[in-house]
Amino acid sequence: MRVGLLVDITRENYKENIRHAKSLGFDFGQLVIWDMGFYTDEYAKELKAFLEEEKFEVISLWCGWTGPVIWGYPDMYRSLGLVPEYMRQKRMEDLEKGADFAYALGIDTVVTHIGYTPDNPYDPARIAIVHCLRGLCKKLQARGQRFAFETGEEIPLTLNILINEIGLDNVGVNFDPANLTSSGRGNANDAMDMLGCRIFGMHAKDAVPAKFGEKSGHQVLIGTGKVNFPRLMEQLKENGYEGDIVIEHEMSGTADRNREIIEAKQFLEDIIAKVF
Repeated sequence: MRVGLLVDITRENYKENIRHAKSLGFDFGQLVIWDMGFYTDEYAKELKAFLEEEKFEVISLWCGWTGPVIWGYPDMYRSLGLVPEYMRQKRMEDLEKGADFAYALGIDTVVTHIGYTPDNPYDPARIAIVHCLRGLCKKLQARGQRFAFETGEEIPLTLNILINEIGLDNVGVNFDPANLTSSGRGNANDAMDMLGCRIFGMHAKDAVPAKFGEKSGHQVLIGTGKVNFPRLMEQLKENGYEGDIVIEHEMSGTADRNREIIEAKQFLEDIIAKVF
C-alpha cells in the first residue's frame, strides 16, 4: 500500500499543483476538478501528456459539479450533490463529462459526494438519485470504470443499501474517515466493518467530532484526532484491500502545510509497514 496526495487542479494551475505534489515526495494521487471548463478533449490530451512527462500517476478522479456548494449547516442539505432536484440533471451531465474525461486520461475510478441522500427509501429524491446513478454506472461498467461514493453525508447503513439498490459491482466507496467523524454520520471503524468489501479508495484525513451545541466537528492534523488509523489499516487488510490511500489536507491557516503533509505521509507509512 502506498501513500499519495489529493491534488486540486484547474486549467490555470494544474502544472504548478502537480509539480508541487512531486516536490513533496509524491508520485501519485487523486485529482480533484471543480473547473467544468477543464472537461474538453484538448485539455485531456494536454493533461495526459503532462502527467506522463512528470511521471505522476493518477489513481482516481474526484468530480465536482455546477451550482451552489455550501458545506455548512443547514444549507448543506439542500445544496450538495444530486439531492437538489433543480440541479440534478445538470450535475449528472457534469459527472458524465468528468467520467469521460477520466476515461480519456486512462483513469478507472470516478469519485464524488452525492449529498445528504434521504434515508427513507420511499423519498422521491432518493428514488431519483438511485435511478440516475444506475444509468451512469452502467455506462462506466461497460468501459471498465468504477464509481465511488465519498463518505460523509450518508449514514453508513444508508450508503450500504444505496450501493445494493444500484445493484452493480462497479459501485463502491471512497472511504473518508474524517468526514464520517466530523459530520457525526457514523463511526469510521464501524463503517469500515460494513463497507470494507466495497472500498475502492481511501482518504487519509483526521477529525474530531462536534461537541454538544456545535453543528459539526472539524478536521485536524493526521494522528491528532479521533480517527483510529492503525485499526482502519488492519480492517483494510482483513478485507483484502489492494489499493492505496491518499492524504487530503483541507485545513487553511495551519503553521506549515508542506511540513504537515510530509509528516502525515511518514506517520501513515509507519503504520502501513507494521500492518502490511
